[in-house]
Amino acid sequence: MSTDWKIDCGSDGFVLFGSQSSRYPFAIAPEIGDADRTDQDSSLPGVDGTFFGVDTTAGQTVAFGLTAVGEDDAEAAALYAAFRKVWRADTIRATPGAVATLTAPSGRSTFGRPRRITPAYMPRGAGAVGITADFATQDDRWYGPEKRLSVPLRLSQSGGFVFPLTFPMVSRGYTTAANTFVVDGDVDSWPVITIKGPILNPTVEVPGCFRFSAALTLQYDEQLRIDTRPGRQTVLRSGSKIASLTRTSTLLPAASLPPGAHTLTLSGSSSTGSPTAQIAWRPAYSTP
Repeated sequence: MSTDWKIDCGSDGFVLFGSQSSRYPFAIAPEIGDADRTDQDSSLPGVDGTFFGVDTTAGQTVAFGLTAVGEDDAEAAALYAAFRKVWRADTIRATPGAVATLTAPSGRSTFGRPRRITPAYMPRGAGAVGITADFATQDDRWYGPEKRLSVPLRLSQSGGFVFPLTFPMVSRGYTTAANTFVVDGDVDSWPVITIKGPILNPTVEVPGCFRFSAALTLQYDEQLRIDTRPGRQTVLRSGSKIASLTRTSTLLPAASLPPGAHTLTLSGSSSTGSPTAQIAWRPAYSTP
């Protein structure tokens, strides 16, 4: 297990920090702020007490106090410049929805964006530059490595004709397939579901958690991606086209997976090919 923290900003680079060997040791321990909260509390004039509504949480701020330590002032300044270049995250901050990855020594990660970074220049000859840096997270969870499960939909051997008949005639069977999986962690996680064609009117369900149905036909080279993660909730067809689910489908913010055993079911009609549904998730934790 690493002793360093890591900020990964994709094409903008990454940097390890925290330990003496990283050249960016901690001056003070990291501080993880409480998640921003929005409540719907209300009170009535002339009546004692408060009525509590629905509380929602946003992200947290993770604050770091570091020191860039060099052999001399010039090297310390260069180390700070290199750290600041990554922390700027120019590509990410110019891309709506893009996030950086902050990974703790435990291996758990959170997603968000680097924010404040301020230097503290030491007296000449110290060979060090102090760094105060903040990271804003997308939600208040820390995640383990991504896990995936696929459910292939085999063709039904008992399908019939679909009326009205069209030519050339195609025989379709409505089929259901399922597979089981286990979600680790200590808090709910949000999955990403990808349905790959060819399939007609697909439905994916994890009983007790969500049910998504789409009234459409996916060709063999098309897919439907349902992303339930906070800050990224979308339904896209083949990566770019906005798609919709049926009115009876679960709302995306309500489609979380609690820790434990679950079963993913794929239903739909297909006459050729091998349609599949894939679910991807990360075990979620309340601490890094």
